[in-house]
Amino acid sequence: MPWTRLHGLRGYLDLLTTSVEHEVPWTVNIVPGLWDQLEHYANGGTDEHLELTRVPADALDAAQVAIVRRTFPCGHPRMRSTPRYRALEARIEAGEPLSVPELRDLQVLSTLVWCGAVARRDPAISALLAKGEGFTEADKQALLEVQGRVLAGYPDLLAAFAGAEGPALSTTPLHHPILPLLIDLGFAARSVHTPPPTELALPAHARLQLERGRARMEGASGRTIRGCWPSEGAVCPELVPMLAEVGFRWVATDEGVLARSEREGAGEGGWDLGHGVVGFFRDRALSDRVGFDYARHPAEDAVEDFFERAASDGVKVVALDGENPWEAFPDAGEAFLAGLVEGLRSEGITLDAAAERPVVGRVDRLHTGSWIGANLEIWAGHAEDHRAWALLTDTVEAVGDAPGAVEPLLAAEGSDWFWWYGPEFSTPFADTFDAAFRHLLQAAWRAAGLTPPAELDVPIHSACPSLVLPARALDPRLGEPGWLGAGHWRPREGSMAHGDAGVVELGWDLEGVFWVRGPEGLEVLVDGAPVRLTPEGTAVGRCAEATLQARGERARVQRVDWVV
Repeated sequence: MPWTRLHGLRGYLDLLTTSVEHEVPWTVNIVPGLWDQLEHYANGGTDEHLELTRVPADALDAAQVAIVRRTFPCGHPRMRSTPRYRALEARIEAGEPLSVPELRDLQVLSTLVWCGAVARRDPAISALLAKGEGFTEADKQALLEVQGRVLAGYPDLLAAFAGAEGPALSTTPLHHPILPLLIDLGFAARSVHTPPPTELALPAHARLQLERGRARMEGASGRTIRGCWPSEGAVCPELVPMLAEVGFRWVATDEGVLARSEREGAGEGGWDLGHGVVGFFRDRALSDRVGFDYARHPAEDAVEDFFERAASDGVKVVALDGENPWEAFPDAGEAFLAGLVEGLRSEGITLDAAAERPVVGRVDRLHTGSWIGANLEIWAGHAEDHRAWALLTDTVEAVGDAPGAVEPLLAAEGSDWFWWYGPEFSTPFADTFDAAFRHLLQAAWRAAGLTPPAELDVPIHSACPSLVLPARALDPRLGEPGWLGAGHWRPREGSMAHGDAGVVELGWDLEGVFWVRGPEGLEVLVDGAPVRLTPEGTAVGRCAEATLQARGERARVQRVDWVV
């Protein structure tokens, strides 16, 4: 899949370059598995999307054209601000064939729109953006050459980052596992409505993920790493001594976890978790403003609002996926980042430095949860999740300590496989994720000299219908976590549940008010009346059922007893 490569043209590049050029006192976290992928591209590696982009448009065969039509429109939300893309999307949705020039434009745009502020400094990229359509094979080649130079430069960029004064580097367990579930799957019962029935405890693997993750990024950067962002901010009490033993000084997660923890003290800053580990808990509201709101406002106003809300006598923690926010900004976040950097020069602090300040309190018992709803539902709360854990458990029991089996097992423990199981999120690549997960388990069996069981050939993922009913009551006042369990409706073609122009999220709150949300570019009628979609959600009104219409399709959804 192309996502690491494409983010490498935008969020990753812009954040690291900004860190080096302005020596910003912020903390950049790099997942070791992500760095492996960036090195893959730096060393000339490829992916299917890239290979299909390289094929001359007039040489694409029927099977390749079908893949281009299905997958190339997926991904970047700013694609739909491009007039040429909107016209191509309309033809694809109508089932109309694309001409060779149209296919070529889709090939180019699906990469070009990802170019962020730093990539746009290249005259070739600026010229292609200005041209907008009617691209030639020479244009495509120019784009791919710039991309190649950007990706090849990542090792040098990390070296420059490591030598810069100001920014700090933290890291994550090697393959991004949900550590509480890996330490003991039974811990899911602490924060999951329907936990997996399987028994699995791999504390040695959890520690190995931490040890090897830290060693990987220290080796790549030449820096001593003191901080850990656990995958999805997922923590539990049993993790704290393990972090200390591995050598981490601090760990960070969400304020929702702190709110559910047994604690003494108050204030904004670090908390004593015991064992010499300091815990930081992000300000969710301010973090979500950066991630989901500021892109829709003038940069100057957004920066002013940020620093007004960030004012504190202590340390206010803002933490977010470093690539995602800049996708929605018209200028890839360049103006907002510039204002942010200017203010952080005097107001910013790294978590390495903050960890040495006096703590504001003590956590006596840390809640088990993540930065999403302070629970672990996404990775362990659905029947598909349960089956995936059962297959992983069977594999662990079968292969034991067989040489060579550990590597694919560690990779199979990553959180992203489980992210795409269940009803919470949808993507046209769900079957690819599913096959990759089962392939890793099969590889572990073979490494142990065993024949993989036939059930590993059977998909875990069920094909998502166009309408997925809400799984529970919503509480949009909580921001992003309040939408966990929302229903999804995908009229015609849709991609990821968040930020895709083909997906409407919907559901009822406990007061019986029907809510919808989605990107503003999609026109939706609810019970015949137009509703303004926003990423935050719109309260349509109290009703027992609702009929949605968009792109010539209809869907009817009824409120059921699960909201009680």
